Amino acid sequence: MNKQLLIIVTSLFLLSCADTLPQLKTNKIETSSQQANNKKVQYTCSRNTQLSVYFTYPNNDSDKKIAIINGFAEQAIILPSKAVATGFLFSNGKYTLRGESDKVTWTVGRMTPFQCLIGNKLPSQ
Repeated sequence: MNKQLLIIVTSLFLLSCADTLPQLKTNKIETSSQQANNKKVQYTCSRNTQLSVYFTYPNNDSDKKIAIINGFAEQAIILPSKAVATGFLFSNGKYTLRGESDKVTWTVGRMTPFQCLIGNKLPSQ
């Protein structure tokens, strides 16, 4: 019973994050869409997939950068940033978003990665 309650509460929390991104709080610091380094990007991916990604880049270096992915699963997927030499990488082990410029690769578990581009243009196969 407690496990089911925890799953329900966690699901409701994640859904509320997806609906109220401008009010998202991370490490007690309010993250708003007005901050200069935050941005929302729409990607069109292979296999008829659309991703809406909200990147947060807090001004304080001690705060974790995250990406919030909407459009793939029923709930928002929150990914922490990982250090890379070039481009960006957000991953929690199961889900990975890696890219540079206007191209990204979206990987889910052991599935073949999705190739994505910013906007409505389909990536070449």
